[in-house]
Amino acid sequence: MHSEREIEFKNLLTKEEFQSLIAALGLTNTDFQTQTNYYFDTPESYFKEHKMGFRLRVLPNHNELTLKAPIQAHVMEEKTVLLSDKERDAIIHETRFPSVPFLEQIKDKGPLTCIGSMQTDRAQIPYNNGILFLDHSFYSRIEDFEVEYECKDVETGQKVFLQLLEEHQIPLRTTDKKIARLMKYNNSLKG
Repeated sequence: MHSEREIEFKNLLTKEEFQSLIAALGLTNTDFQTQTNYYFDTPESYFKEHKMGFRLRVLPNHNELTLKAPIQAHVMEEKTVLLSDKERDAIIHETRFPSVPFLEQIKDKGPLTCIGSMQTDRAQIPYNNGILFLDHSFYSRIEDFEVEYECKDVETGQKVFLQLLEEHQIPLRTTDKKIARLMKYNNSLKG
């Protein structure tokens, strides 16, 4: 199991802002890779109630099971386990999870169920001592565009991120995490 502190800043974009950033950064379609995230929670929304996210990420060459838990603003603890294709398929088709330390801690909270999935076309590039991600995501009948910056230091990272937005005349927008956007849309369909 791999564990790390993830410091990230994110901002939703319009389609035009997204395309403008792609051009400014010299990215092309070949720089994007498709990934699918499957999000899980218990019937009592254990992860949501604890502001955590639990997902299976399926990439072209590997599969990751990840639990994210908040530490402070913009900082998450991320625990990730790589999975075989057989383990991935057992999760997707049977909701059967391998034995993973961070899941053992919540096994008495009830069964895990898939609460939704999101497909994302993602490009990532090194940027000012961090990594810049450009995401074009699809979930239900929604598509959205996002820029995300991961770095090692909150203060410096925030400056770099705000400068990027300013340079490209992109307004700072309150941006929920992907799982929160997915759940907000799913809940709006229900009620």
